[in-house]
Amino acid sequence: MQLIGNVTGFQHLGVPTPDIETSVRFYESIGFRIDVRSELEENGGRTRIVFMSFGLFCLELYQPAGDFNHTRLPGPINHFTMDVRDIDAAFTYFRDGGYEIIEDAPVSLPIHRGGVRYFNVLGPSGEKVEFNQLM
Repeated sequence: MQLIGNVTGFQHLGVPTPDIETSVRFYESIGFRIDVRSELEENGGRTRIVFMSFGLFCLELYQPAGDFNHTRLPGPINHFTMDVRDIDAAFTYFRDGGYEIIEDAPVSLPIHRGGVRYFNVLGPSGEKVEFNQLM
């Protein structure tokens, strides 16, 4: 069987966390909704899993069984990005909401057709969530 034609698209992005409930509250506060909660036995403990969605984007938060050590987890991801219509309004929302924003203001880059403006919010497990407006 060929892979092309069998792959239908993006399914989900997995983000490990040492505190799944803190992560769930963070993602709910930016508009994600819980789809599925699950647990499984592994490594002498229970791994907790929550799938959350925002439109067609699906995020898998998981709290591994045992001691959390992000250096043992393979494949670090630098960030994932959410589209916004108004970058300045989004920045104000996160600034006024007390979120940890990495940049002092939205950053402009001359990429894509008309450029982009973006900023990053630090998630509760150290992941970066970028908010991006195509210009």
